[in-house]
Amino acid sequence: MPVASRPDQEEPDRRYTFPRSHRLKRRRLIRSLFDRDRDDVETVAVGCVRLLLRVVEREATGHDTPIQVGFAPGRRVESGVERNRVRRLLREVYRVHQYTLVDPFVCTPHALIVMILFRGDPARADDGIERDLPRAIEQVAARVEQDPEADVPEG
Repeated sequence: MPVASRPDQEEPDRRYTFPRSHRLKRRRLIRSLFDRDRDDVETVAVGCVRLLLRVVEREATGHDTPIQVGFAPGRRVESGVERNRVRRLLREVYRVHQYTLVDPFVCTPHALIVMILFRGDPARADDGIERDLPRAIEQVAARVEQDPEADVPEG
């Protein structure tokens, strides 16, 4: 990835870390993303990356964070070494581009939960993730900014 296109190089005053509170760990929230009966789960697929997302109340996450993210390398990645490498690449590219998704939820009582899935060839993971994940994140941000109240849960 060229250095000029990286947001962490353009805005050095922001912290581009991935804190533990932003990790999607609650089994109940992860299951809700994969439940096919739910109609409040959205999917964005770009190239080798698929994002499952849902807007929830912040209390449901257990932390006062605007977003929680989980990463899954997919079934085609067979060895543990490859799985860890793909997961690390997903985390790194997300970390650099995270504020595209975080900013719309900073001042709201809701949080975004996202599961990022890698669905491509593990041999081409480097190029595919760096190319496709930022585009998928931008599509999610456009959907959220377009109609932020559409995904808000009832209650």
